[in-house]
Amino acid sequence: MADNRRTQTRHDVSLPATLSIDGTPKDCTMLNLSLGGTLVSATSKYAMGQRVRIAFAVPMLNHAIEIGGTVRWSNSDGVGVQFDGLRARDVWALNEYFKQLLP
Repeated sequence: MADNRRTQTRHDVSLPATLSIDGTPKDCTMLNLSLGGTLVSATSKYAMGQRVRIAFAVPMLNHAIEIGGTVRWSNSDGVGVQFDGLRARDVWALNEYFKQLLP
């Protein structure tokens, strides 16, 4: 697709997460994940550009990855969140996790 501006490979996942908007946490499920962002399930629409925080766990870390992000798109099926930037240990953990997802 020529208009796809993503620079990171997306991986299909089903990870429980907590999406916090204006300090209010909501449980959700991450449907795909990359080093640049995530698609999470949603039951309502969020404003494009809205600031969020998301927390989720991967097996390689003994703590949750918590990161800020920006809503890039939203509809009744999901919310696309672009991450602000991951810490080095979180990048390592996600890359190790992605290796496990490969067929």
